[in-house]
Amino acid sequence: MTARTCAAFAACLWLASGVASGQSFEDDVAPLVERSCLACHGDRTVTPLNLARLGFDLTDRATYRAWERVYERVGNGEMPPAAAPRPDTAVVETALGSLKRALVDANLAARAGQRTPLRRLTRLEYAYTISDLLGIDEAVGEILSRGLPAEADSGGFDTVAANQAMSPLHVRSYLDAADRALDTALAAGPRPPTERYVIEYVKSRGLHRSSNAEILGGGAVKKLDDGYATFSMAASTYLLHSLAEGYRVPRPGRYRVAVEAYAYQAETPVTLTLYRGASVGGPASLDELIGSYDLVGDAPQTVVITPFLSPGELISPAVADADFPPGDDPLRYFQPDKNVRDYKGEGIALRSMTIEGPLLDAWPLASTRRLLAGLEFDEAGEVRLAKDPYEHVVDVVAAFAPRAFRRPLEEGELQAYASLAEPLLAAGRPFLEAVRVPLRAILSAPPFLYHGGEAGEMDDFGLATRLSYFLWRSTPDTELFELAGEGRLSDPQVLARQVDRMLDDERNARFIRDFAGQAFRLYEIKATSPDAGLYPEYDERLGQAMQRETELFLAELIAGNHGVGSLIDADFTFVNRRLAEHYGLAGIEGQHMRRTPLPADSPRGGLLTQASVLKVTANGTTTSPVPRGNFVLANLLGQPAAPPPAGVEGLEPDTRGTTTIREQLDAHRSNPVCASCHRVIDPPGFALESFDPIGGFRTHYRASGGEARYGNALVPGYYSEGPPVDSSGVTPAGDPFAGIEDYKRLMLRNDLEQVARHLSSQLLVYATGAEIEFADRDAVEDIVARLRADGYPIRTMIHEIVRSDLFGSR
Repeated sequence: MTARTCAAFAACLWLASGVASGQSFEDDVAPLVERSCLACHGDRTVTPLNLARLGFDLTDRATYRAWERVYERVGNGEMPPAAAPRPDTAVVETALGSLKRALVDANLAARAGQRTPLRRLTRLEYAYTISDLLGIDEAVGEILSRGLPAEADSGGFDTVAANQAMSPLHVRSYLDAADRALDTALAAGPRPPTERYVIEYVKSRGLHRSSNAEILGGGAVKKLDDGYATFSMAASTYLLHSLAEGYRVPRPGRYRVAVEAYAYQAETPVTLTLYRGASVGGPASLDELIGSYDLVGDAPQTVVITPFLSPGELISPAVADADFPPGDDPLRYFQPDKNVRDYKGEGIALRSMTIEGPLLDAWPLASTRRLLAGLEFDEAGEVRLAKDPYEHVVDVVAAFAPRAFRRPLEEGELQAYASLAEPLLAAGRPFLEAVRVPLRAILSAPPFLYHGGEAGEMDDFGLATRLSYFLWRSTPDTELFELAGEGRLSDPQVLARQVDRMLDDERNARFIRDFAGQAFRLYEIKATSPDAGLYPEYDERLGQAMQRETELFLAELIAGNHGVGSLIDADFTFVNRRLAEHYGLAGIEGQHMRRTPLPADSPRGGLLTQASVLKVTANGTTTSPVPRGNFVLANLLGQPAAPPPAGVEGLEPDTRGTTTIREQLDAHRSNPVCASCHRVIDPPGFALESFDPIGGFRTHYRASGGEARYGNALVPGYYSEGPPVDSSGVTPAGDPFAGIEDYKRLMLRNDLEQVARHLSSQLLVYATGAEIEFADRDAVEDIVARLRADGYPIRTMIHEIVRSDLFGSR
C-alpha cells in the first residue's frame, strides 16, 4: 500500500468512526485527568489550561493543540510536577497510547492525504534556478530576485509552503524578471567591445589637489614618487574610488580589477580592502566589502578580483589595520593647515588600478547558444535559420520547457507554448523577438514557479527536484534529470550516490549558506550595528569573517560526517587573521579563512561560542541572557520558550554599567509568571554572558564614557570597564555550572539526542516545505534511533532524511 493510499485510508477511517474514536480517547484519558490533573487544571485554578472545560473535538485547532501539549508534557515527564503524587504507570501508558492514536488520526484527516501543499520557489531558489537554467551569471539571478516580493517572515524556513503567498504583485514581478533574464541570456549581433581602463594614481589631478589641501578632504593623502599614500578608510574611500578617477561602467558584466599597492611606513601587516559601491547624483555609497588582502613589506603587490559590475557602480580601495603612533592619529592631519606629509603612522601606497571588461568567454554567449537549440550563427553573430522559423521555435521549446518544468512535457504543452510565437512570425517580426514570447511564458508558468505533482509518493522527477532544491537550491542538473528519466533515481543505491555527489559539489555551498542563514539566523548578522563607542574594534571585515566561520564550520561537519555533538563543542574552528585576533588565537596570518585547532584553554568550540551567533543574539550595545537563552532553546534544542504574557515589559539595557543584567533579571523573576519561564531561558543565557555583543570574550562589562591615555595626556575614551561578568548558573534539572565550558559539558551529557532530533526536524522541514506535525514524529524518531549508536553523524543524517518516506512523498 502506498503512502498516499495509507493516508487516504486513515482519513476515511477517522471520518467514518469519529464519534467512536473520540469516545474511546475520552474514556482512556479520563482516569489520568481526574486523578492527577484537575487539582491544578480545573475550574478552581488560575492555570491557563482548564482540562475540566477542554473538549474532545480534535477537528478544532485550539482543542487539538491543547491535547497535543498535554501529550508532550506528560510524555516528557514534566507533568504531573515533581512534588505531586505520581500516577499509576498503567494509567499513564493507556492514556498516552489512546491520545497518540487520536492525535495521529486527526492530523492525517486534516491533511486529506497531502502533507506538503503546492510549494513556490523562494527568491533565492529563483535566483539560482534562473542562473543555472539559462546559463547566465549568478549575480544576474541575484539582481533579478531582488525585484521579487520579499518572503513573509514567519519565524521559520521560507521554504514552508503554508507560509508562502502568490499575489498580483508576484505575477507582475515574475513577468518582469523573465523579460530581464531573457535580455541577458539572448544576445546576438556584433560582439560588444571589452575595454581596458588604467588608473595611474601618481597622475591623478584630484589627488594632487587633495594632497595640497586645495579641496574638501585636503591633506588626506600623501603624494609619493610612484603614487599616493592613504592612512584612513574614510579618506581612501572618499578620494580613491574608480568614479573619482573618471571610470564609468559601460555595461553589466564581470570585470577584472587589478590593484597595485604596497604597505607604507608599516612594520606590521596592513590590509588593502576593496569595496563595491554606487554613486547616483551624490557622494559614493560603499555597499559591499568584496576583498581583503594583507600587504607585508614595501614591495608592490598586485591583487586581482572579478566582481560583477553594473552601470553606476564603482570600485574603491581602502586601508585597514593601519596602526598609528601613540599619541598621534591620522584624523588630526585632515585639515587644510596640516598635511599628512609629516605623519609617521602606517598606511598603504596605491600605484594603479586597472579595470577590464565586460569579460566575455565567447560570442554569441553560451547562454544564447544553449537557449537556441539547433540554431547556428553567422560571422556577424546573427541567427542563421536552416528551416521554417516556426519549426525552430518548436525545437527551442522542446529542449527548454522540460528543463524549466523539471519533468517531461505533458500532451499538448509543446504546441501550447510554441504557438505563442505564431502571431509574431506571421507579422514578419524578427525570430529572436518571436521566440522570446514562449520562453517568457514558460518562465512565468506555474510548472516553473512551483514544485508540482500530485499528493502521495513522488515519481523520479519529483524526487530529483526535491533533492536538487534541498542540496543545491536549484533545478536538477543533466545527470539527475537523466537518472529520473531512466527511472533509476529512486533506487536506494543510486540515490545514495547522488546525495554524496551533490554534497561534494561546490554548489552545495548554496545549501550551507541558506540553511545556516535561516536555521542559525546568520541572515541577521547585519541587523544591528555595534555601538562604535563601546565596540570600536568591530568592522565589516570582522563581520564577514564571523559569518564565514559558521558556514565553513557547518560545511566541515557535513563533509567530515561529524556528530551533532560538534555543534555543542568542537576542538577546531575556521578563522583568518582578523577573526583570530578577535579570538586571541596567535600565529594566524593572512585574510583567507582556514581550519584551525583550538587551544585546550580556549573558551571557543562549537556553534554557541562563534561570534556570528553571539552577535545576532545581542543588540549591538548590550547582551541579555534572554535572547541568547532563547537561541539555545529554539535554534539548537527545538524547544522554544513561550512568549511573555501580555503586560510584561522587557528589560531596558544599562549602558552606564551601574546595574548588571543579572541584577535586573533577579528583580524581573520576582513575578511568578515570569519566573516559570526564566528558569528555563536564563541558564544558557547566563553561560554565554562571558561574550560581548560582538562575540569577544570578557571578564567585565563595558560601560559608556571613560578616559584613555595618549602619551602624557588623558583624553575622552570610547568606553570604561564596568562590573565583573558572572556566567554561572543552575539548570532546570538542578545542575550547577560555572561558565560556558561547564554548560557545554552538561549539554553533551543531557541534550545530545534532542539536538539531533531538532536538526533532523529542521532538515526535513527545509527540504520538504512542510512543518513536522504530530503524525510525522515517529518518522523523525526512526531517523534519530538509526543514528544513535554512531553519535548522530550529520552527513549520515542527510542520507537518512533523503531515504525517509517524508522526503519521498508530498
